[in-house]
Amino acid sequence: MKTKLTILFLLIMSFTFAQKVSIIGFAKNSKKLGPEIEIIVNDTLNKIISSEKLKYPEYEKVFYDENYRVIADKNGKFEINVKLTDSLYFSSWEHITESYLVSDLLKKEYIEIKLKPEPCEEYIPCKEKPSKLYVFIGKKIKVDYSDHIKYCDMISMDTKYDAEYAILENLYGNFPKDTIKFVSYDHASRKRYDEYDTVLLYVTEYCGNLIHVKYQYHDLYKTTEGKWASPYNSRNYHNVDSTFHIKPRKIEFEKPIEFQFNEENIDFIKEKYPEPYFEISNGKVKTLYGNYPNELFELKKMNSLKIKGFVE
Repeated sequence: MKTKLTILFLLIMSFTFAQKVSIIGFAKNSKKLGPEIEIIVNDTLNKIISSEKLKYPEYEKVFYDENYRVIADKNGKFEINVKLTDSLYFSSWEHITESYLVSDLLKKEYIEIKLKPEPCEEYIPCKEKPSKLYVFIGKKIKVDYSDHIKYCDMISMDTKYDAEYAILENLYGNFPKDTIKFVSYDHASRKRYDEYDTVLLYVTEYCGNLIHVKYQYHDLYKTTEGKWASPYNSRNYHNVDSTFHIKPRKIEFEKPIEFQFNEENIDFIKEKYPEPYFEISNGKVKTLYGNYPNELFELKKMNSLKIKGFVE
């Protein structure tokens, strides 16, 4: 009899905790017109993101499923159906996430969550002009995500990186060491310099920091002559007229720089990779022309570096 009562008790408890309850309350952040507040069951979204087997369809499904995630309305009111064993995570951009057991929230007569802002620093802009420019052929040692300083009331659309490169050859500025450490700020949607093993880089010094000149680099490859060169790119000749003494030159790379394409895109390919700089045949594009590092630097001085004020 005692055993039967124990089993019955466990079944009742199991049923009770499996039942869903409705949590109604208010969640606010520190800003009157601040970002929305998410209420997420059991931190589900972050668990999916941190998983080594991240599946975006699964993330998207959870993101729009009100059984896992709801948004507080403009007055901060929210309602979500959850189990007694669940936890709720309250998060909002630039605020510290707070978590609560559902069982504890049910004990409150009135649920009001007030999120605290993340610690931040006052942004003090650097008023110095760049004092030095270093141009060099660099071989990647490492490029890692950097801890980004959180500034108050300032939004950055860029990601900060800490980079270290071995200097194979100085072209300008003569950096005094054979390795260089610098930071870079790049928009995540763009192709970055660190996707290549060897590059021609432009790094400037100001306010005591070495910083990569944003988006300025050339990917480099060995030629059959043992030199470094970069494939032809029409952007290198932007703002340079036809009378300029530097022209694309025919270069034989040690390893052919080529790729295959879908024949259905042939018109687009011909426009993007024009003759005689590229050879298009049998569904493959092969690079035939390019420039050497010293020529690329001269071209940069005529357009991007001049526009940004790094050279006269």
